[in-house]
Amino acid sequence: MKPTITFIVPIQDQQDFLVEQINTIFKFSEQYAGFCEIIMPTDEFENPKVNLSMLAVRLNKINHPHVRTRTICFTQKLSLENLIETGLNLALGDKIVIVLNAPEKTENLKINDYTSKHIFLTQYILDADMLLKNLTQD
Repeated sequence: MKPTITFIVPIQDQQDFLVEQINTIFKFSEQYAGFCEIIMPTDEFENPKVNLSMLAVRLNKINHPHVRTRTICFTQKLSLENLIETGLNLALGDKIVIVLNAPEKTENLKINDYTSKHIFLTQYILDADMLLKNLTQD
């Protein structure tokens, strides 16, 4: 049985290529036989990027109903680390992919609490085939 995979896509104003990355994750799920989920924590519910991201999810769910998606909206401003930690707390996956613009800006992230899971920090996942290759190798 394939390991379960969770994609955490925090949505903040500085995050780029959100729709493209969401589309890539759904394309990846076509080729991956295991369970996939997408968690999108945000503290900017009124941001147009959030609306576009949610629209991309709804459109992709038509052809990929097997992918579990969750958008978590906060009413107060949170740091990127807090958004990611919220996603980590809700993640069901054995492997967790955190999608960021700049992975090096997460030095305060407390990943040690999740040592039983394989956590990958990535920048711009835009190639589903490369993603499949990297996540399925042991």
